[in-house]
Amino acid sequence: MDADLSALVLIDLLRAGRTARFTVRGGSMWPAVRDGARVEVTPCTPAALRPGELAAFARNGTIVVHRLVTPTNAGFVFRGDALAQDDPLVAPDMILGRVRVIERPDWTPRLPGVRDAALLLRAARVRARCWWSALTHW
Repeated sequence: MDADLSALVLIDLLRAGRTARFTVRGGSMWPAVRDGARVEVTPCTPAALRPGELAAFARNGTIVVHRLVTPTNAGFVFRGDALAQDDPLVAPDMILGRVRVIERPDWTPRLPGVRDAALLLRAARVRARCWWSALTHW
């Protein structure tokens, strides 16, 4: 979501404890959350999130939807499923809530390419890391 007035309004609503719905833009969470998907963010405490869950956090006036990899003493580690590296550490006060995909955009079947295979492998690696983190932290 672009850093604009609508993002700032959604951030304020979520921080006030209100559930919010919006359309996600970008490919960082492909294939779990595709560009154009509608999501619902339900406010929750950071401690309620578990590794592997999708969550939203505020960063520089925007809303980021990524997967929780692991909590640490210094903050939370998130990563987009299609990204090669973790996000910068997220402080607990930046977390807005748990994310649920409520509507996926239409999808046109096509033959997968090399890039698709690489992204799927990267997403599987992120999920495996989340799974391992969940086993070792709880």
